[in-house]
Amino acid sequence: MIFTVVFWAGLAVIYWQQGNMLFSPGRLSAKSLPGISYEGFSTHAEFEMECSRCHAPLSTTQDKLCIDCHTEVSEQIARQEGIHGKINQVNRCGNCHPEHHGRKFDPSLAAQPRFNHTVTDFDLLWHQVDYDMSPMECVDCHKSGMPDTMTEEQCVLCHQTHDIDFMLHHLEDYGTDCLDCHDGTDQMTRVDHSQTSFPLEGKHASLACAECHSQDAQRPGQANEVQEVSLITFKATPQECSGCHAEPQSHAGVFKSSCEDCHQPDGWTPATLNGKTFDHTTLTGFSLQRHAVDYSQKPITCTSCHSSDFTQFDLQTCVTCHSSGPDDPGGKRNAFIQEHQAQFGTACLDCHDGVDRFSDFDHSRIFPLDGKHAEIQCDACHQNKVFKDTPVECVGCHAEPEIHKGFFGLDCQYCHSTQAWAPAALREHVFPLDHGGKGEVPCKTCHVETYADYTCYGCHDHQPDSITKKHVEEGISLEELPACAECHPDGR
Repeated sequence: MIFTVVFWAGLAVIYWQQGNMLFSPGRLSAKSLPGISYEGFSTHAEFEMECSRCHAPLSTTQDKLCIDCHTEVSEQIARQEGIHGKINQVNRCGNCHPEHHGRKFDPSLAAQPRFNHTVTDFDLLWHQVDYDMSPMECVDCHKSGMPDTMTEEQCVLCHQTHDIDFMLHHLEDYGTDCLDCHDGTDQMTRVDHSQTSFPLEGKHASLACAECHSQDAQRPGQANEVQEVSLITFKATPQECSGCHAEPQSHAGVFKSSCEDCHQPDGWTPATLNGKTFDHTTLTGFSLQRHAVDYSQKPITCTSCHSSDFTQFDLQTCVTCHSSGPDDPGGKRNAFIQEHQAQFGTACLDCHDGVDRFSDFDHSRIFPLDGKHAEIQCDACHQNKVFKDTPVECVGCHAEPEIHKGFFGLDCQYCHSTQAWAPAALREHVFPLDHGGKGEVPCKTCHVETYADYTCYGCHDHQPDSITKKHVEEGISLEELPACAECHPDGR
């Protein structure tokens, strides 16, 4: 009984002196971060005697007491941001941050072996060792020791020590938002864009990254040329055509916004309409180069000229548009169109291809009308008032003479002028054309049937027996005998 009384009296004294420390499994950590305190305490050791700050088993759970003090963790969990906002079973604080291991124990560092860095959207696969193959520690990137103090400046400082030239160009091209591109699972030396949700095909394949991945890249309503970029970002890059390409005024409000129904990455043209390849110039022979806006500068859309299904077109549309309008109060255009139709007919597309308006038409730009050509009427060449595909080669209107057919070719202008077919300007003729001393000899004197063959008997008497005998005496065979110019190149 005396022993029991003494024993309990001793326990009472110890409890009176140490309080709850009598039941503590160990000392609390005295680790702290400079300038950081919670509710007036900078370390756990400072409220070591107040167990109820962390333990209230009959009234609440321990994790609630932790976040009552560590409010920044509470905010991360509520917003599902930061490290604690992404950890599974985040309410079990003690699993990662144990305590009662002594004054020198660091509860934050104790969490490292259990921490899965991928919850930060950055894997440490390529950050196990430094460039010198030494193991990388948390403080190599998180200089203050706190996980939320990582800055992308640390990425730059580390990587530029290895290759400063590369980093200078890399920063110039892509900016300093490293985590917008890098997730730690790859070095990004070669990016396979085909594995993304937007494969780079056609014209897209030749674009620089900055032309699409930039906060300053063009957006709807801007010109089709990409503007100069200043900040690269790979997040929330638009994948719709309209995210980069402004809708042309010519079909605004006419077609759906799904550009890919008609256009391909290989180029805006040729487009496909109703499953068929479409290029207005190729398909119709009429370019829209001068039909972007009407006389009042309003955009000309497809339905301005065509029916709603784009299959019908009436030439009267041309006449109606070009002969009327509020901007022509004097009716000059209407008078011009009436006269124009009377002179050239109503088949507008036979002359007009949309590239030129044919106002103040200069025929010399297409085919100069000089010499004899200047005297003929339009319908002599443009029969039935058809102006399209009129030949510009001589042989298109003038048949090749039989006398030199197949001998001189069809480049008539080398010898003939538009002043007249004759006389021709023969560029080279070895045999003297004034042979005989009586002036220039007509071509047909020697070239009776074709210019490829000739005869000397148009002037000289043909005495076969005496000529043959005399030439045989000179060693000239009968086969060589007809080639007079071979031996008499100057006519002597």
